[in-house]
Amino acid sequence: MKSYAILNLDNLFLSLEELKAIVKTDVEYYYGVGIFNKEPFNVAKRSSLIKASGEVLAISTDVKDIIDAVKGNCYTIEITIPMREYKNEALTVYNEIVKNVKLSKKCQKLDIIFTEGIIIAGIRKEEKDTKSLIRHSKKPYSQSGTLAPEIARLLINLSQAEKEILDPFMGTGSILIEAKWLGLNCIGFDIDDKMIEKTKANLLHFHYECELMKGDAEKIPIRKIEAITTDPPYGRSFSIKGGLQNLYENFFHSASEVTKTLVFTTDSKFDWRDKLKEAGFREISIHFIYTHKSLSRAIYVVRK
Repeated sequence: MKSYAILNLDNLFLSLEELKAIVKTDVEYYYGVGIFNKEPFNVAKRSSLIKASGEVLAISTDVKDIIDAVKGNCYTIEITIPMREYKNEALTVYNEIVKNVKLSKKCQKLDIIFTEGIIIAGIRKEEKDTKSLIRHSKKPYSQSGTLAPEIARLLINLSQAEKEILDPFMGTGSILIEAKWLGLNCIGFDIDDKMIEKTKANLLHFHYECELMKGDAEKIPIRKIEAITTDPPYGRSFSIKGGLQNLYENFFHSASEVTKTLVFTTDSKFDWRDKLKEAGFREISIHFIYTHKSLSRAIYVVRK
């Protein structure tokens, strides 16, 4: 089965990386769209950045091929034009398509996507679950710098974890909440008793359960975990020449002893590649995401 995913243009390449991590197969890329040979279920729905996913009906440069694939059926049509230079062409093609189909809001949604000189037609199967993200943003306890649900979910998807994750800097539990929503076993610990109590309250608010404990990320008190996904401290209130440098270095070595996959965020001004290699991680990918006027996050995805 050939499927498609409509990507987020504001974070295009990070959206593409999330798609690759979720489907775990080769992705053919057109601007704003990913095509992959796998069923489209549990793709957009579980994502942070992917707008929608569905089943491809036709891909062509010729509108006749598209009409042949949809002719006589009933649809509600959604047009996506990632490259604005195709706007006039898209409207012309749309007018040709509607002559050959029945239109009704009660019928399945037909995506018509115009990009890089081609037309992609497909039946939409899923959309990003924005309601759960909004709900998770309203947890009882948060603080300055609390990770947004979208980024927390993105980190977990990039880890490709299938069973479990550990967050050793859990704070108020943003990553744990998303892990549980995604159906993963979740373990979190923090060195601050107050953070543990706040995380407990936040999880209880959503009727989620994770294993929580007091612990030091520089000396992770477990033997093995599928993936570590976390948001360590950083920002203008921390000095890389002081405790932060040692914190990260010790954390990397501790993480390397218990997992093969580490995904974490940091201030984009830091470069941790050499220290990660010293800790034994070999595959290092870095992605950047703008958060607000004073901070851009770097997302590290590293594997042994």
